[in-house]
Amino acid sequence: MKHILIPVDFSSQSWNTALCAINLYKSPRVHFYLFFSEELDYSADHETTICEPPTQQLTSWVKKLDKVIAGGQTIIPLTWKSDFIGGMRKAVADNHIDLIVMSTSYPNIFSEFLQGSHVREVITRLKCPVLIVPREFYCKSPEQVVLITDYNFNHRAEPTSIINNFVQKADAHLNVLQLSKTGNALSETQQTNKTFLQSAFDSIPHSFHFVMEKTMDEALQFFIDIQKVDIVVLFAKNINLSENILFSPALTEEKDYHKNIPFLIVHE
Repeated sequence: MKHILIPVDFSSQSWNTALCAINLYKSPRVHFYLFFSEELDYSADHETTICEPPTQQLTSWVKKLDKVIAGGQTIIPLTWKSDFIGGMRKAVADNHIDLIVMSTSYPNIFSEFLQGSHVREVITRLKCPVLIVPREFYCKSPEQVVLITDYNFNHRAEPTSIINNFVQKADAHLNVLQLSKTGNALSETQQTNKTFLQSAFDSIPHSFHFVMEKTMDEALQFFIDIQKVDIVVLFAKNINLSENILFSPALTEEKDYHKNIPFLIVHE
């Protein structure tokens, strides 16, 4: 990851997300792009009122973040006066963005009632990896990463390479988790897709798991608790899992992964 785009709205939540991105990526020659759109703020956190022109606020943030980035890194401001998604799409294309890091203040950032949510629009409309940072996440280098899959579609080298690089850079362990309501028996096609993943991840520490007889969100919460998972990875192409894991209602229990577990969304 050399070009990282961070949408900001000058709230405390987006400031923490910018610091999180910088903390996760400390290598030289990484460029962080702070993106501000003058369209309605995408964040629900309105505790910060912008009292000065956005361009001045953006310049102020760049100066502050310049003091915390690693040597050989740069902070670059970007502004957009039209629609948010149009500006994001242009920023991604013009700056060869490898990763978007976004924040959210919602208990469940993917809830159906969030009409017009920019987080949701970015995931579904931009073909770029997205790291979603929830409101209660304490930023640290991940040790346990889980990739959710049902092995129902053919994988390609590019997205698995993105996951490989992410896990390798973090010096983490990758758990590949199958969520199943009936059992872990695989069809011939599913086994072929699993074999591809086994080969794709053979250069990093990894293991394969399955959880049965729970709803998908309950199974994921169970696995997160058992394995002390820090980040969840999901293929955007996997519509079934997206609807059940991302777009499901928030869990009612005190523990709810929507609130404190980041999601890395990778496009096939």
